[in-house]
Amino acid sequence: MLKKILLIVSLFSFFLISCGMPVETLKAVGNEGLLKIVADPGSAEVYVDGNFVGKARAYNGNPGLLKLTHGTHTIELRKDGYQSYTRRVFVGNEALEPINIMLLKNQ
Repeated sequence: MLKKILLIVSLFSFFLISCGMPVETLKAVGNEGLLKIVADPGSAEVYVDGNFVGKARAYNGNPGLLKLTHGTHTIELRKDGYQSYTRRVFVGNEALEPINIMLLKNQ
């Protein structure tokens, strides 16, 4: 009987360990998606489809994420003294991998 109890406890423990911790999945609702921008320098200006939306540090997940309508968008980061960065991204209702950007200083 003791062997059965130990076996059950071991199997239950293995199951709990193999499941791991729950993973948080960020999702937007409706016709929006979320974009995380991690940039250096964080004071770089972010433009979406040519429109200024704020500083990069505002969209690094702490404090917030950039909400965009579904579809393809052009993301541009600019800062005086640095080379600008441009990338096209597709936004759906699932959270995107972060965009990690290090702007290069002008020479």
